[in-house]
Amino acid sequence: MIENIITKRVAIYTRVSTLDQAENGYSLEAQEKVLRNWCSERGYEVYFLYSDRGISAKDISHRPEMKHLLEDAKNHKFDMILFWALSRFTRSVQDLYAVMGKLQKWDIDMVSYTEAFDTSTPMGRAMVGIMGIFAQLERELTGERVAAAMLARAEQGKRTCSEVLGYDLAGKDSFTINQKEAEYVRFCFDHYIKTKNLTRVSEEAKRLGYRGKRGKAPTAWSIQKILMSPIYCGFNSFAGKLYTGDYEPIIDIKTYSLTQALLIQHGKKSIDSKRLEVLQLFSDSASR
Repeated sequence: MIENIITKRVAIYTRVSTLDQAENGYSLEAQEKVLRNWCSERGYEVYFLYSDRGISAKDISHRPEMKHLLEDAKNHKFDMILFWALSRFTRSVQDLYAVMGKLQKWDIDMVSYTEAFDTSTPMGRAMVGIMGIFAQLERELTGERVAAAMLARAEQGKRTCSEVLGYDLAGKDSFTINQKEAEYVRFCFDHYIKTKNLTRVSEEAKRLGYRGKRGKAPTAWSIQKILMSPIYCGFNSFAGKLYTGDYEPIIDIKTYSLTQALLIQHGKKSIDSKRLEVLQLFSDSASR
């Protein structure tokens, strides 16, 4: 009698964040090749390749292919999930335990290629928990380092954003004025001070053919965002605080402060009182 051999069906999951794409050995293609070879060597069938490109591992809810994978797992379409490393799968301990619980309930194993653990064993499940804690710790420490680096940039007058209407990038640290876009920015401030009406400003801006950085037509909301941005009077913003920027302002501080006061007066915005005090001090200093 010939015994039937049941071949395991494997779901391969790969992921790279935007940063990972610049690092050797983490490309989606490299992960896929190695993981497919691993399955081939063991005679396993690759059911499907689930791949999230340019997405962080902070959580699962924002990863479309991860959600697709879990839906297929719920429907028992495969027996095992194979990934390059736990950091590719998730760096959230909360997500890790939640997913592990579901997969155990559905009788689906998790296997990490580089970390050599398998949740089909008690020791493997324990190792996953321990490694998940360290993966989350690494993510949180990285977040702290990034925040510290951004704060240092702000304090040195370097830019804290990568794209803004009215400016083009000048190297990695500053901006240079885009005259055509700056004309639109100045129009917004001047016309709002005259009309005190965001809708009228947007309608006139649209009539004159002004467009946003990516070509979008003006709206009352987009005009308000322009008027609220302190970058136009020479300040970078980070973590709710203002820092003097090392670039040429498009409007003066007095105009910006007046605009904020009008927005507040008409119930269109709220502004941190300390930020307003800082602007007022600079405005008073400039007028002396």
